Amino acid sequence: MVSMKKLSGKTVLITGAGRGIGRATAILFAHLGADVILVARTASELTETATLCKAANDNIACTVAPLDLTKPQEIDRLFRQVKESVSGVDFLINNAAAFVSAPTDKFPVDEFRRLLAVNLIAPYLLCQNAIPLMEKHGGGAIVNVSSRSGCVGTTKFPGFGPYNISKYGLWGLTEILALELKQRNIRVNQVSLAGVDTAMFRQAAPPGLKPALTLDEVAREILFLASNESSPMTGENVILDGSSKRVYPDD
Repeated sequence: MVSMKKLSGKTVLITGAGRGIGRATAILFAHLGADVILVARTASELTETATLCKAANDNIACTVAPLDLTKPQEIDRLFRQVKESVSGVDFLINNAAAFVSAPTDKFPVDEFRRLLAVNLIAPYLLCQNAIPLMEKHGGGAIVNVSSRSGCVGTTKFPGFGPYNISKYGLWGLTEILALELKQRNIRVNQVSLAGVDTAMFRQAAPPGLKPALTLDEVAREILFLASNESSPMTGENVILDGSSKRVYPDD
């Protein structure tokens, strides 16, 4: 693994990197010296993120990869391109997510399939493709970004059912991969978030509910889970709800 102080020579692939959590995370990793592979649907947003990453550290390599995560063939194409440009991948941040609200018994099955495609199947395929590239670098770390409402026993909101189901599935993926990859020096952890100051939060939150977390707080937790500062944590689901503040090694 790596020190949080220096990520030079390391490569991170981040989905949902066009804005919000993904953008903040990309800028933080770039600032610390990591080469970044930025994945999202909208090319113009990725270009903006790339510009901000280079502004944070002009010495890093920055790859922009616009694609539709609901299409497995586009994920395959992404990794063909990645294999041509880098020797391996050190970190995978599965951050991209879709949200649609409706009562579960009235939720159209096609919409449910689309939620699963973005929130669960895409991370599954990204992990499958990234694992061999991590092994080339002697190991790595996967961080899956989830939701507090997708955790057992936490507060739920009406209409979030299908979204929550997809996030429960992501936690299952995190657990099983952590078990299967432990002997291959690849750690897999998850961060489950309360409300974050993002466009998705503003779409999903009940009126008057304020976000508990800033983009910077989430990005720093993702970095912590990816770096060797959290070693030997694997298979953990860290609930980040703003109720307590972690003291990071560089504070």
